[in-house]
Amino acid sequence: MSRLAAGAAPATPPADLAALHAQAFPMLPSAMIERAAAYGHEVSAEPGHVLLNSGDREAAFYILLHGYIEVLEAQAGGVLRSLLVHRDGEFTGSLDLFTDRPNSVTVRASTPSRLLRLSRAALESLILEDRPMAEIILRAFVLRRIGYLRQRPYGGAILRSTARAGQEDPVMDLAVIGGGPAGLAAAAYAASEGLQTLLVGGSLSCGDAPGLDILNGFPGTITGLCDGPLLRRAEDQSRRFGAHLLPLRTVSRFDGGCYPYRVWLDDGRMIEARSLIVATGTQAGDGAAMRVQANTAWLDGWLDTDDRGYIHTGLAAAGSMQARDYESSQPGVFAVGAARAGSVKHVLACIAEGAAAVRIVHRFLDASAH
Repeated sequence: MSRLAAGAAPATPPADLAALHAQAFPMLPSAMIERAAAYGHEVSAEPGHVLLNSGDREAAFYILLHGYIEVLEAQAGGVLRSLLVHRDGEFTGSLDLFTDRPNSVTVRASTPSRLLRLSRAALESLILEDRPMAEIILRAFVLRRIGYLRQRPYGGAILRSTARAGQEDPVMDLAVIGGGPAGLAAAAYAASEGLQTLLVGGSLSCGDAPGLDILNGFPGTITGLCDGPLLRRAEDQSRRFGAHLLPLRTVSRFDGGCYPYRVWLDDGRMIEARSLIVATGTQAGDGAAMRVQANTAWLDGWLDTDDRGYIHTGLAAAGSMQARDYESSQPGVFAVGAARAGSVKHVLACIAEGAAAVRIVHRFLDASAH
């Protein structure tokens, strides 16, 4: 059975996207499936049986042991359109599994099938305890979100850009600073939901950084995107979808005294954005104690932080009037992941925060536009 959806144009992915496609839909080796079996249980499904319903909040992760299962998207009038077919060794799911968002697709069996089913909690345990499998799964989930964006430019939303037709607005709707788990999730959701988005990856997108093990063990959580050619392809592809990736750049300075906000990069460029999400993680501190501290010195004191640089948000942020979740003392500047004071410092919580913060960014931009 073809991997292509029924009725889709039979086309081979372009060479420059083939590597990304393979990492978005990997086939797990038998040894990994055996390890995963300890976290779930085997189920059977007859043709037509629905495993996950679009719009439901029931979350589960399936590894296909034998058969074929189809992923479908609801269109206008309730008609289901086939997106792809999974085969033996492949798995279902996306970043939505780690958020409170409802299922965006329907998954159903197209042949008699056997599957390994893991609950959300079981999947989280597996990812936290099995690093090799975690890298494969998290990389695939992020790339699937990018693929979702590629299939439907701007995610069906209207861009907020005020540029004239045929022109690009030089002011971004959102700048995401930090290419770790929280930043990647935030950028993927923001771009797919119609925001002109810039992701400044910095040192967290590739290589290890000092600090918390569960974050630093994952080079940006998606090692495949840390290869130079893949980074360049991702950057090239992103532009036509309202997203811009600068995975190897870092931020040197922030100016919160003007609006739109201004951020300077390490190469001297200046960018302007109507909102920011700070997801720059942690770094080793100075002095004998070498305490881990937030990587926020580049903010130049514009935000309310604790003595280690962790950013206060919501009601805890000094001078905060609106007390939006994840919003700092500076309106329209949000903090997620390890850089946020009071956050849970592990990779899955960071992903969830990055995705959740995008909803609040929408509210801020809506309010500031009126």
